Amino acid sequence: MSQQAAVAADALHTPADQVRVNRHRADWRGWKFMWPFALVFVFVFVIPILYAIDISFFQKQMIGGTKFVGISNYIRLFHDQQFWSSVGRVALFTCVQVPIMLFLSAAMALALDSMKLHG
Repeated sequence: MSQQAAVAADALHTPADQVRVNRHRADWRGWKFMWPFALVFVFVFVIPILYAIDISFFQKQMIGGTKFVGISNYIRLFHDQQFWSSVGRVALFTCVQVPIMLFLSAAMALALDSMKLHG
């Protein structure tokens, strides 16, 4: 019996108290690849949204700069008929446009995948 076979046979017959424990170390490589995206995402999306929320609690005045008004801007917004009309238009556009575009894109993908279209 060769030495490798003896080691393999001993490994199969190790007692339960000598079972190896896999000490998994955290692998940070994936997170390192995510940092550039995360930085761009924070500066392009998160900070502008937070800034927009912050300035939505103020009202600009011609004389005196800005004045804190709290949620009165939101109260005025929810009572505005033009706002609800525009929300309805956007909802209608979304309900019509999204299914049409999904159907067309799936049909084109299937047509290209079928290999019957040349060029």
